[in-house]
Amino acid sequence: MLKHPLHKRCVVSSMLFISLFLPFASSATAERVHALNIDKTAVTWMHLSFKGKEYFAKLVAKIELMSPSKSELDAAFIPSSKGDPVAMTEFGALVIDTNIAVKSIFGTIKLRKKAWFDPVSLSAMQYVRERRGFKDSEKTYRFTDKGVHRVAKTPIDKNEIIQPPEKWSSSYEEFYPYDSEKKDCANITAPISIIYLISALKVSDFEKPVTICVFNKKETVYLDIQKEPSEALQVSHIEAKGDKAIHKDTSILAEVLSLKARSISSGQAIDNFTLVGLQGDLRIYIDPESQTPVQLRGDYKSFGEIKLNLRQVVYK
Repeated sequence: MLKHPLHKRCVVSSMLFISLFLPFASSATAERVHALNIDKTAVTWMHLSFKGKEYFAKLVAKIELMSPSKSELDAAFIPSSKGDPVAMTEFGALVIDTNIAVKSIFGTIKLRKKAWFDPVSLSAMQYVRERRGFKDSEKTYRFTDKGVHRVAKTPIDKNEIIQPPEKWSSSYEEFYPYDSEKKDCANITAPISIIYLISALKVSDFEKPVTICVFNKKETVYLDIQKEPSEALQVSHIEAKGDKAIHKDTSILAEVLSLKARSISSGQAIDNFTLVGLQGDLRIYIDPESQTPVQLRGDYKSFGEIKLNLRQVVYK
């Protein structure tokens, strides 16, 4: 997902090559940087649970990281009439599945964000956004070499609302072609894959801003990720592995990453980029010892800032 092509490197030992990054460029003549090497075994968790409450809204998010089989991939992927779909490589594929429940004075809304992606390049193969409880819809995005093919489904009446999306009658398709951004983005990913990315890298890798290309709803955008000053943070969560579990309740000096989306064409900031249901001034707080995200901060629509605190992590 480099903004400039890089020379190829070999994969050495368990360190995996990823051609995904470049520092934030203030001009088109910015120097290229070397690709970062990532050891995917650095991602030690397979389940994260977060909870946050601010004034009139309560948000709970559960994130699962899985390795699907070839048959499971074939069953999940939708076809595309334009372009060659992004396929699984020799490195396999991962699925990150996020379920979000938002309770407010207006009722309960359930959101689901699910992405299939390459564990080395982070290239998205498919992405699903589902919404239940208000303006019910399911949007499936199939990534190809020419653009992103989207199939949107909605229920036509109250009887269909209680049915799974595959039984909804209203369906329409759209295709969002890659324009000039494709030459700058060797790989394009989905928003929710960022949680995997920041767990796979060291925070020190973001000392200089790192930019990746992310498909955000209808367009590809640049997402700048940068290390911010560390902050003291009180954590209280369950850490589980196998049949053992401990309650970690302590104060840590959390490492902080900021996320800012901007338009590829204009360079202007984009305020509708969403990660785990949050928008605006997005920040991720990381436990330096375990490299696990322990807090997510951002705005949830009109309710203002919400801090999602880690409540449980299950390690592999």
